[in-house]
Amino acid sequence: MLNVAGRRGFTLVEIMAALTVTLIVTGAMYNLLLNTQRLTRAQSARVALQSSVRAGALIVANELSELNSAIGGSTSQNDVLALGAHAVTYRAARGVGFVCQAAGPGVIRLARSSFSAHRDPQAGRDDVLVFVPGDSAAGSGDTWVAVRIAGVATTFACPGGNPGITLTLSASPSPLLLENGTPVRVVEPMELRLYPSEETWWLGARSVNTGEAIQPLVGPLASDGFRLEYLDALGGPTVDRTRIRSIRVTIRAVEAAADASGPPLTEELTTQVALANSPAS
Repeated sequence: MLNVAGRRGFTLVEIMAALTVTLIVTGAMYNLLLNTQRLTRAQSARVALQSSVRAGALIVANELSELNSAIGGSTSQNDVLALGAHAVTYRAARGVGFVCQAAGPGVIRLARSSFSAHRDPQAGRDDVLVFVPGDSAAGSGDTWVAVRIAGVATTFACPGGNPGITLTLSASPSPLLLENGTPVRVVEPMELRLYPSEETWWLGARSVNTGEAIQPLVGPLASDGFRLEYLDALGGPTVDRTRIRSIRVTIRAVEAAADASGPPLTEELTTQVALANSPAS
C-alpha cells in the first residue's frame, strides 16, 4: 500500500506569496515592455523629424543654389525676385538650350539636341531668359531679357531637319532677329513660403505664373520654422537683391511627443547656400 500520510497541499500563505511574486515579476516585465515601446516610438519620431528637416534643407538648397546674381544688375540678371524673412520668390532653372532658328519676331526655335532639361517648356508656366548681345555703337552692353512663354510646339524642325522646340513669346526679346546659337534659359518663377494650415505650420512651394495654391513640402514646423537671411559678399545682411551672395536657411520642425505629457520634439538645421555666378566681391 502507498503511504500518503506524509503528503500535503500548499497552504494559503504559500499560494498568496507565490501570487504576489508572480504579480511583481509580471508588473516589472510590463513596465519594461511599455518603456521599451515608448522609447522606440520616441526614437522613430525623432528619426522621422530629422529626415523631414534634412529633406527640406536639401530641397531648398537645390533650388537656391542655381540662382544667379549680379551686382547692380537688372531684374533679368538677378534670379531673386522678392525676398522676406519667411518667404522668397525666385526664378527656378528648368532648362537651357540654344536657338537654331529665329522664326520671326517673338518666335524662336531651340535645337532639341542641345536642350538640357527635366521637362519641355510649358506655356503660361515658364519664362525664358534670352541672351541679347550689346550694341557697341549704341553703347549698350550684353544682357538677358526675360519674356513669358505664350506657346510651345514640337512639330517644326530646325534647319537641316533636326528636331526643334518652337517657343512663341509674349514679346520680342530684341528688335532684331536672334542669331543661331543664342543661349536661352527656361525658368519658372517659384515661391517658397512658410504658411499655416490646420493649426500647424508648413514649408510650401507654388508656381507664381499659374497662380496655383501653395503645396506643402515639409512639416509640421514651428511658427518660425523657415527662416531666411540674405548675405552680401562680406557675410553681412542685405535687403538689396543685387548684392545677395548667399542665403542662410534655417528649418525648425516640431512634433508632439509620443507621450502626451512630455515636451514636443524639435529639430533644427541651418545651412548656407551660395548663389551661382556670384563673384567674391
